[in-house]
Amino acid sequence: MKIWFLTGEFAPDFGGGIGTYVENCAKMFAQAGDDVTVIVRSINGDKTEKAKEGYRIVRFQQGEGEYYQYLGYDNALAYQYYDVISKMIDKYGKPDILEMQEYNAYGQYIIQSKLMLNEKFKDIPLVVHLHTPSFETLRINQFNTYELPFYWIGEMEKFCIKGADALVCPSQFLADKLQYLVKDKIKVINLPFDIDKDELKKYEEAGIEKPEKKTILYFGRTEYRKGVVQMLKGAEKLWKKGLDFKIKIIGGDTKLESKGTFVGEDIKKKYAKYIESGNLEMLNSIPHLELIPHILSATAVTIPSLYENFPNTCIYAMWLGKPVLVSKSGGQAEMVKDSGKNGLIFDWDKEGDFEEKLEQLLNMSDEELEAMGNNAKERIHKLCNMEDNIKKRREFFEEVIKNKKEKTEFPFVEEMPKDEYVTKYDGEKNLLSVVIPYYNLGSTLPETIESIKNSDYKNYEIVVVNDGSTDEESIKVLDNYKDDEKVRIINIENKGLANARNVGAKEAKGEFVAFLDADDKIDKTFYTKAINILHKYSNVSYVYSWVQYFEGSTAVWPTFNVHIPYLLCANMLAAFVVIRKNDFLNFGQNRIKMEYGMEDYDGWVSLAEHGYLGVSIPEKLNLYRVRKDSMSRQFNKKMRIYLYETSIQGHEKLFEKYSKDVYMLLLTNGQPYYWNNPTTPVYVPTSGEPQPVDERVLKIERFLNSFPGRVLRKIYRGLRKIKHAIIKEQSN
Repeated sequence: MKIWFLTGEFAPDFGGGIGTYVENCAKMFAQAGDDVTVIVRSINGDKTEKAKEGYRIVRFQQGEGEYYQYLGYDNALAYQYYDVISKMIDKYGKPDILEMQEYNAYGQYIIQSKLMLNEKFKDIPLVVHLHTPSFETLRINQFNTYELPFYWIGEMEKFCIKGADALVCPSQFLADKLQYLVKDKIKVINLPFDIDKDELKKYEEAGIEKPEKKTILYFGRTEYRKGVVQMLKGAEKLWKKGLDFKIKIIGGDTKLESKGTFVGEDIKKKYAKYIESGNLEMLNSIPHLELIPHILSATAVTIPSLYENFPNTCIYAMWLGKPVLVSKSGGQAEMVKDSGKNGLIFDWDKEGDFEEKLEQLLNMSDEELEAMGNNAKERIHKLCNMEDNIKKRREFFEEVIKNKKEKTEFPFVEEMPKDEYVTKYDGEKNLLSVVIPYYNLGSTLPETIESIKNSDYKNYEIVVVNDGSTDEESIKVLDNYKDDEKVRIINIENKGLANARNVGAKEAKGEFVAFLDADDKIDKTFYTKAINILHKYSNVSYVYSWVQYFEGSTAVWPTFNVHIPYLLCANMLAAFVVIRKNDFLNFGQNRIKMEYGMEDYDGWVSLAEHGYLGVSIPEKLNLYRVRKDSMSRQFNKKMRIYLYETSIQGHEKLFEKYSKDVYMLLLTNGQPYYWNNPTTPVYVPTSGEPQPVDERVLKIERFLNSFPGRVLRKIYRGLRKIKHAIIKEQSN
């Protein structure tokens, strides 16, 4: 079997539980004779290498590619994964299966491209492995999940989960938490695990020094979600009660955003006297093999998480025969299963339960602890051994490959119920009517029409709606098309762009309508791709693409699938769409009251309210001419806010349903007038106007994001100071 694993973590650049899982999977499949490739970002340049177990590792330098100029860092990195894997398909051929993590949504553009019928990804089953999405971890860690771009990353994680061909999860706990997102049952397969026997033997032969006090070991990040704060509160109660034992913490620090402090630093200050007395010891993170003597010398290991998947820390401890004290809130409880036999399980929702179980553990005799440790070892070897795990995963992969089926509905993250048509408008099947609103643009119309005629979709008509043009040359240009059988000219009195679009759609003879302004162009493949997508998904109302500016700018506008509630705060697409005529005429007509612009945006909101959504092809297939005298160039802040206010009128149902989300998005990120797109951050000062993020800040942010874990902390903090100095300078 040809298996590819897409991962954001892999040694040595990026450590973590995801990397450990991928490494173990790659080893066991490669040793079984499968053709295995791991694709991972790198901070040390492009490199393809062969692991000693025989699998290929493709490392690519993160942060490279022109898409980083117009997408936020994590979103651009997701596009880079797509770009790298596209080129790998050209080089190595298609894999039998491609597995990716849901965390950080690095697979979103691969999934999107497959859904957009990209031939390269056709027939490749896309499996998403659930490790614990950020939209869950951030919430537990008291982080404002509405802050951009983190909000968007979370929504794209949901999209990856909904858009995958199959889902696999190590714990029933997380599978149950995320089951609401999908109809099919999430497959649960525990993580594979093994420890290098030579390394283990080396530590065992060296001898393990027994500590003076009974020691409870916690290793992992000092993260709020991991339960370390609550653990120490419980431990302090027992210390005050007179019990003399040690808590040893090994791991890197993390920030608690709600307080603006670091969890580990707070712990050191709050529990300084216990550090001084030797009851609390805090060490920095160390390589996982070097943890062996710490685990073996401990009385027990605790996994006190508030929300957890299937933690390697618990597997590791049980594998080495250590008793474990674990919370009920995660897969660690599934590993222990029988509390009192294979370890002890406590419930954070039960007052005093942690302290009770910890005291019970501390009062156990050496013989009782050894027996519990042996039971733990037997239990985890049964659950996570490589031999059984590869059988289960192979069966799962083979089942996915055998039963692969194409989706007939697009997996929108959120959508309203579909309303029935008020009126059905007849249209010739498969005919595309391209509607061009026209007012005094004779100098550019021929180029626009030529781009349509160059399209590889040939079943079309062009409907030019002359909105009362007054320029003589522009009127003469229309005469050139009087005898063109593909072009119809409709002359109306001047009533503005919104009315011209509506008239054109009503006059259209086709099943599908496309809108194109008289100074813009389309790529020759756009209409074919769009109509194929509309044929494929019954719940897709319209299709569009990324926009390439030309003439007055070379920038790119990346568009996104219509997303509620983000759409209610900011526009996500240009007017270049291919839409079902019935959908537009029933629910998307441009309202004349949007007299200064944004009439197309108002139409998208109306369509969304009635359950009709659009999707984006992540390619630059629409070309937008940037002119100094264009309508959009005349926008100012007050005009745009007036148009938003006008748009709300008539769409109360949608705004009422998502009022909480809209409120939090605006409260967190400021007025959408200053937003760039959902993938980039917006700086909101404590006073004065919000400002678009300075490019210098973005460059620093990208650099900071390239660091694995919490390494190089001094450099990290120094650059943060520079970043905030720039922000302060900007706000002043």
